[in-house]
Amino acid sequence: MIEKIIIPTDFSESSRYALSYAVDLNKLFKARLYLLHVLQDFTEFSEYNLSPSILPQLYLEFEENAVKRLEEMSGNLIPPETPCGTYILHGVPFYEIIQFARKEKADLIVIGTHGRTGLKQVLFGHTVEKVVKKSPCPVLTVRHPEAEFSMP
Repeated sequence: MIEKIIIPTDFSESSRYALSYAVDLNKLFKARLYLLHVLQDFTEFSEYNLSPSILPQLYLEFEENAVKRLEEMSGNLIPPETPCGTYILHGVPFYEIIQFARKEKADLIVIGTHGRTGLKQVLFGHTVEKVVKKSPCPVLTVRHPEAEFSMP
């Protein structure tokens, strides 16, 4: 029985498509949805060379923006009668998604994939791959229908 479905989002078209896919799938299960976004700590990237005094305010603005975007996604893509919570997590995306799934005893994770290959996969594609490999529950990866496959 699928009672809890986690849908991580990076606010891309692929993750929006995965959310709509999860909503359609949920018509069968009537599960609770957990829409979440992970804010990665960008202060670890030294090349930004940002002043320590500006970092807390900048991070707060990122968080406020993420909250608004989650509310917009939830309000526009999830039927009002569907139980859904929105969550902002902090840390490394794949790790936080997996920990959240464990904590909530999730039955399924529905996650969008960008269909990247080659160098783009190395630079950007590891979150989905690591979630699939390390998840405590089944993971359904959803590729946007307009994503094109390209050889590396």
